[in-house]
Amino acid sequence: MKALYLVGADPIGDGFIEGRGSLEFLVVQELFMTKSAEVADVVLPAQSWAEREGTYTSGERRVQRFYPAIQPLGETRPDWQILAQVGERVGLGRPAFAPSLVFKELVGQVSQYSDMDYRTLAWTEEQWPDVGGEDAYYGGNSYDNQSGLGQQWPAAAETMDVSAIELPDIPEPEPDHLTLVPVVSLYDEGELINKSEILSSRIAERVVHLHSEDAKALSINDGDEVPFDYYGVIIVTRVSVSDLSPPRVALLSGHSKLNRPVVAKLIQDKDG
Repeated sequence: MKALYLVGADPIGDGFIEGRGSLEFLVVQELFMTKSAEVADVVLPAQSWAEREGTYTSGERRVQRFYPAIQPLGETRPDWQILAQVGERVGLGRPAFAPSLVFKELVGQVSQYSDMDYRTLAWTEEQWPDVGGEDAYYGGNSYDNQSGLGQQWPAAAETMDVSAIELPDIPEPEPDHLTLVPVVSLYDEGELINKSEILSSRIAERVVHLHSEDAKALSINDGDEVPFDYYGVIIVTRVSVSDLSPPRVALLSGHSKLNRPVVAKLIQDKDG
């Protein structure tokens, strides 16, 4: 690999690669000067969600608009705009240059959004219980929603036959291996989360939960720090011995970059 274009990722800072290696050209598109950005040839400053406008789709399939909360800093630009302008420079044509036009293209490509546009997402109506009124009683929010109620696209079960859910194929672990399953926490480590003093006490601890039978078989005690191999990356994590996890399964929390189950071997080195 001679060139690499990173968007919102810091593999050097996360320990997945050692420096820039043999890369001849490295581009990083980021909010901050991460470890990867520090060694890049080009750094493209992106805007945070608070500096831009657009839409987001929640877990309940509700599509809502969001609006800038602060003025853009310096020469930052939205991620989509940076990529669109790079594409224009390499001959991919002039891009749509407004969030509303980008959403219009999304509507044309993804059927779930077919009945939506920027105007319908911004539609509001009087709600009850009273929201943001002058009296002391309000229905869940203390402000009047003038940004739009959004729209909800239907669930797949309402519009089509739902196929069977495909589960990852995880081979049966060998006697000296365990099935390692990353557990997503509400507040995992991250480039933005780590900068918040308010959330620092809520960040999930880096720990792997082992069943007591597995810990006994591996001669591991509660509180030990044990390295293990995750797809070729050696990670050292504190062990919590309990029955939170089933036998032969290790539950890993606090490692937000690890998101795939794997059959892993704990590396025991009593000599350090």
